[in-house]
Amino acid sequence: MKVDITGRHIEVTEPIRKFTTDRMERLRGIGDDIMEAHFILTVEKHQRHCAEVNIKTRHDFHHCAEVSTDMYTSIAAVLDKIEKQILKSKGRVQARKRRSNGNGVVAATTVIEVEEAIGERLPRIIRSNEVAAKPMSVDDAAIAIEDSDYGFLVFRNSENNRLNVVYKRKDGNIGWIEPEV
Repeated sequence: MKVDITGRHIEVTEPIRKFTTDRMERLRGIGDDIMEAHFILTVEKHQRHCAEVNIKTRHDFHHCAEVSTDMYTSIAAVLDKIEKQILKSKGRVQARKRRSNGNGVVAATTVIEVEEAIGERLPRIIRSNEVAAKPMSVDDAAIAIEDSDYGFLVFRNSENNRLNVVYKRKDGNIGWIEPEV
């Protein structure tokens, strides 16, 4: 990684150069593809210390600037900002790679078209008949389910006036479903 530091109205001392390069080493762990970094350090009137950085990576170019009353603070702030930019750009690239290109999506409007596209037959909902939920006790419903050909019976419980279901279990017993309120 090539690091250039340019000073405008300031002499770039060895401590500033060392601070800048040490902080740039932190970015190496985040963005491995950083090729060049160019810092422009400027001192203006009224204690304004500006730090600008241009970072060239393999795929992007990032620019950031920061102003404060201390040069070290400006350098640290500008590198924090550029770190956020690089992470955001890296996240966008990863999200783009993860996003599906539509190979698994079937564009169809009817069930028949979907069945033809996936090569399987989908289960269908078939309305057989309407059932009136008669008020009865659980014992009466158990007797009624034993006499019927259906596997379940929907009824209104006469004790609490709520809908309940009794059904024939595979083990020969009768199951009872009472929903909570």
